[in-house]
Amino acid sequence: MSLPINQVVNVSVEQSAAGATKRDMSVIAIFTDETGSDFYNDNSRYVVVTSADDVANRFGANSRVYQAAKSLFAARPKLKTALIAKYVKNEFTLAATQSKLLGSYASTSYVTYKQIDNGYFSFMLNGKTIQVSGLSFTTVSSLKEVATIINEAIADAMNNKGTFYYDETGVRFAIQSSASVSDTLGYVFDEALNGTYIGEMLNLVDGKATILPGADALTLKAESISQAMTALENQYQNWYGAYFATILTDSELLEAHDWVVSANMKVLGYTETRSDNIEYIDSNILKKLAKKNSGRLMVQYNNTGDEFAGIEMMAIALSTVWTGANTAKTVKFKQQTSVTSDDKITMIEATKCKRLGINYYTDYAGVNMLAEGTMLGGTFIDITTGLDAFTDALQVQLFNTLQGSPSKIAQTDEDQEVLLASAKVIGEQFRNNKFLATGQWTSADVGSLSYGDKLESGYYFYSDSFDTQDISDRNSRKMMPIMCALKLAGAGHSVDVVVKYNI
Repeated sequence: MSLPINQVVNVSVEQSAAGATKRDMSVIAIFTDETGSDFYNDNSRYVVVTSADDVANRFGANSRVYQAAKSLFAARPKLKTALIAKYVKNEFTLAATQSKLLGSYASTSYVTYKQIDNGYFSFMLNGKTIQVSGLSFTTVSSLKEVATIINEAIADAMNNKGTFYYDETGVRFAIQSSASVSDTLGYVFDEALNGTYIGEMLNLVDGKATILPGADALTLKAESISQAMTALENQYQNWYGAYFATILTDSELLEAHDWVVSANMKVLGYTETRSDNIEYIDSNILKKLAKKNSGRLMVQYNNTGDEFAGIEMMAIALSTVWTGANTAKTVKFKQQTSVTSDDKITMIEATKCKRLGINYYTDYAGVNMLAEGTMLGGTFIDITTGLDAFTDALQVQLFNTLQGSPSKIAQTDEDQEVLLASAKVIGEQFRNNKFLATGQWTSADVGSLSYGDKLESGYYFYSDSFDTQDISDRNSRKMMPIMCALKLAGAGHSVDVVVKYNI
């Protein structure tokens, strides 16, 4: 027998460290005080949705949160996901819920069931076996009729203490106990009775179905705006934008704004429908917030009845793909698909909106477009979102460099260059997406970059030598601080043309 080759050459594979991931800066949380099927317990704070239909299925097609979701997913390019977050505006009691066995998507056609005249299956209820047999589906013309036949048989088997039904919205079958919230249901299984076993066709077997235990009635206490937002942040942090589907009072809008400002890189969207609130007067809450100029609140004025116009504008702003080429964008000039253009906005109203930093959707020479693409107070939306995206990307990049190095990053000038080189990857990324560009530096000196210098790359990272580091920072194992200078590419919003002629 040959000796193993690893006695001469021994190769081992070193596992690479799993790094942190960047935040998804496109995720918007829609806060609602409406009760959906996913909020029937005290701990559930949010649900992830991928379409307006998802929201309709959970909260109903007449809900305000569905109307908001329709506007959000109408934005182009379309966002992939959003959060629906719970906001308990007023105290209310959740009714008791019964235990339920919920199947997965019912892919078997009713035509297949029509061939069965003696179907059966069994399941457990409170530790006892319930047998359902003698099922004939030869006359059915839909899955709902399949469920009706099974329900009649289950009513007898469970002494009218349970229900079998077809969920048309979820396209699935379910068994629900109606006796007590403490009832325990088990998966469907095959007891080898006479006839045709249909448990797997129903998708109510282990591996295909979900057991939902019953719950007693629960009273949820009213919470403030900031409590609702903090509760979501405590459970899930990967969201960036916030919008309230419920109608906010001025004090609630102020509270939401102040929470967002104090949070770690969040923005807030709002739709203003009151014409008085574009006035530059002290009683106007939007003037008060504009004077704060936080750069964290984007407002759209609308007087055509589209009270969720602001969330589509927010979706447009946050849909930027920062890792792409030439993908950075301004919100001005963009078109909305769920909002009616307000062609009655006068120059006076437009000027009032512009003074406060309020956006509006109107037409210029027959072309519908958003104007002016600013946060309340005047900061351009793309500056806030771009700097947030850059900050997050740089933070994650440097963390992964420190954490993912197979050997330590030493406190030396040589290894400081490793961090600087890593940071430049993000600089190049944001130059590539056109958020940064070549330009003249017109701010205080940074390292060797002086006022008036041409910043060719659009970014500059600088660190002092470790020779200047004090003992305390060295003992704390701190690397040298990195100074960063960015030249934003800006965006052209207007142009003046001078025509000269002679005769």
